[in-house]
Amino acid sequence: MDRFCYSAYGLILESAFPLPELAELPAAGIGRADISIENDSQISIASDKPTPIECRDAALNWVHLVWGGVGDLFIENGNRILVRSVLKSDKDAIRLFIFGAGLGVLLHQRGLLVLHGSGVALNNQVIGFIADKGAGKSTMAAAFCQHGHGFISDDLLVVYFDAQDKPMVIPAPPQMRLWLDTLIYAGGRPDSATRVRSGIDKFNFNVDSVAKKPIPLHSLYLLDAEGSPHIEKLFPSEALFSIIPHLYVSRFGTSVFQKTDPAGSFKKLTLLSKQAHVKRLVREQDISQLPNIVNLIEGDLHSDHTIQ
Repeated sequence: MDRFCYSAYGLILESAFPLPELAELPAAGIGRADISIENDSQISIASDKPTPIECRDAALNWVHLVWGGVGDLFIENGNRILVRSVLKSDKDAIRLFIFGAGLGVLLHQRGLLVLHGSGVALNNQVIGFIADKGAGKSTMAAAFCQHGHGFISDDLLVVYFDAQDKPMVIPAPPQMRLWLDTLIYAGGRPDSATRVRSGIDKFNFNVDSVAKKPIPLHSLYLLDAEGSPHIEKLFPSEALFSIIPHLYVSRFGTSVFQKTDPAGSFKKLTLLSKQAHVKRLVREQDISQLPNIVNLIEGDLHSDHTIQ
């Protein structure tokens, strides 16, 4: 049986599935991987009909996720993802399940702080955008890339703390997932782009400028309101409770958060809220206004005299 070897988030992955979105490594890496992704011969218990991803069960180092129409993921000990597929499953959807929910939970199990967000680099510092699904995180990252800033991550904003407790963001694989209007805005071509999965107008978009090593996190912008564009600074206590819903495992319910080291997560989030600038970005979700929003954020950062 073929085995494949890749790198992502500074780790080596050995997979039973081809994962063309990732940087492939020589076969010599097989057997020395940090993470294994395995295919289970059993048939998934998931419904054949599409449903949102949900957590079926969780413990400190074990999480079972189910996605109707796709299959099950069993994520264990921060080093293994076991995949059970439904009959006639969409291979693109399985990879999407692994890259998003699977790696998000697994990196959390490894003690990293994983936020549901996207990030870009400005002068060797990261600004991140966190929000609920569909709120425009990837769109904001694409807008900054269009203005010449570097790409850091899409969907998973993965953070660790260095010896001085400074939050550092680990670069993600160089690919974004963009809706059709944002793809066109970013210079992509719908006729040649590949869909994230069949049946939806969301596309994979490869990024050219990607960081090679972790970069300090400077600011987080919460995209949780619409209105006349402006930025509101949050005090640390308000920032903390604003970030908690965007911890990646929180996507799957309060019980998952409570069963997967809540004390450790709370400690990291508290440290993050003190070390990084956390602000609320109010703006209209109008793609024609993106250049103005980028200028607004750049001006905000420069006015703080913290990013030159």
